[in-house]
Amino acid sequence: MSKLQKVDCDALVIGGGITGCFIALRLAQKGMKVCLADKGPLFREASGRSGGGVRQQFRNKAELPLAMESVRLWHDIARELGECIEYWQGGSLRLHRTKQLHEEDKIRVERERAQGLAVQLLTAQQVRARVPVLSAHIKLFGGTYCPLDGTANPLLMGRALTHALLRADVGVYSHEEIRTLETGGGRLSGAVGSMHFFRCPIAVNAAGPWASKIMQTIGFDFPVTFRKSQILVTEPLSPVIQEFISFDKGYLRQAKDGNFHLGVRGIPIVELETSQTMSSFEDVGRDFPEVFPFLANVQIIRAFAGITTWTADGIPILDEVPGVAGLWVASGFSGHGFCLGPVVGKLFSEWITTGCPSLDMSAFAWSRFGNVKRSSKLEQAVGVA
Repeated sequence: MSKLQKVDCDALVIGGGITGCFIALRLAQKGMKVCLADKGPLFREASGRSGGGVRQQFRNKAELPLAMESVRLWHDIARELGECIEYWQGGSLRLHRTKQLHEEDKIRVERERAQGLAVQLLTAQQVRARVPVLSAHIKLFGGTYCPLDGTANPLLMGRALTHALLRADVGVYSHEEIRTLETGGGRLSGAVGSMHFFRCPIAVNAAGPWASKIMQTIGFDFPVTFRKSQILVTEPLSPVIQEFISFDKGYLRQAKDGNFHLGVRGIPIVELETSQTMSSFEDVGRDFPEVFPFLANVQIIRAFAGITTWTADGIPILDEVPGVAGLWVASGFSGHGFCLGPVVGKLFSEWITTGCPSLDMSAFAWSRFGNVKRSSKLEQAVGVA
């Protein structure tokens, strides 16, 4: 550690995805001296490799209020950041290809409406009227539609947030891998990076899949699993659809430049790697033209994959780490965290600076998975009382 350059800050945010960037930005705007560290460039992992969905419908009851508040914040983000992020509300449409799913979603729509969300249950005829390019040969029982859902361009968002962080005097440390945390007396005291030692009383672990590894360095078993999410991108086409459409085999959306982003269902993984699998091409070639015949002869021009982090109940862990004051964690967004970035940044800045977030966060406590314990051997090694 003697060779590491020492950096003092009020708060360190670990992870340069949409969650970490918004937390760092909002803390800096509240007057804190903030550093943000990422093992690579910002937005290089899941946030920059996502489908860009800004979706409220089809969420856990506890998570929906966060999504609704986040969409309210999304309205002003481009203006605040001063750059185009291609955010627009084209709506989201969820197709029902079985009667069982249609009946299940009737209950979900009632619940979401009761929570204040504008979401509609559609008949098959209404779905086909909204999306006339659907195959006439598939069985369709209906769908659900939320007109206030939308999409944004993850790459443009990453660039705009990077510029905003620099304007807010956040110390951005890209290619800085956080290798371990330092604690003492039941509190956080710092973080050891690959090139710097950060002396800080507060840190937020928003490192996505790597959040688990960071927690393991101080003896915590972080209860998440991982999936590889893969997206294929087509050549540009004239405007065909405006909705973000999901169905039993994946999802698709048409970007502003005309390209279609075709997302296949994530596959469980153990190793954190992002190589593209041949099965993603096979799945798209087989399953997507069955539902959307116009895709049958469209060229695929590129593909990419990202790693998503999942909890057992499908909603994130947003909490101060039990037994380590000053250490916070925001991870486990289970494949739908892009929408939530702005609201998590707002809530964590409130929580850290005032102790009182403006929305109820109890459902996201780490302890919902059982008593959070730390390895006693590691506690002794890092000097925790």
